[in-house]
Amino acid sequence: MQARYLLIDGHSVIFAREDLRRIHQGNRAEARRLLIEAAQRLHDGGQWRVTLVFDGTLGTATPRTPHSICVAYSTADETADSMIERTVHGSGKAAQILVITADEAERRTVESLGATCASPEWLMSEMEMTERELQQSLRTIQRKARW
Repeated sequence: MQARYLLIDGHSVIFAREDLRRIHQGNRAEARRLLIEAAQRLHDGGQWRVTLVFDGTLGTATPRTPHSICVAYSTADETADSMIERTVHGSGKAAQILVITADEAERRTVESLGATCASPEWLMSEMEMTERELQQSLRTIQRKARW
């Protein structure tokens, strides 16, 4: 099966989730870290290759290994939306990209470039399903190993 690409507007997801939005009000870096961890687990599930894009230069790029997600921060002269649009346009694989955003204008733009869009709520549901599958796999392994 060919990997599918998930391109996430990080702050759009943070502000769509009440728990992350509340954390973001007091500690922006912590809210980003929690979203990055959840996205990494989704990436590790094997169905998606994940890129997470945030507005702002306050964050730093996380060290990347061949098996980790890509976390990117926009520069002072661009936005996360423009980075997402540039990525979709230049990918040559727009039809394989699913963009996660709550921004309707961004949704229309990336769809006009050939990508598909889904809501932050869809992403949360996908993350929850992946987490359940991972826990079930771990239980199966533990039963077989008799830990």
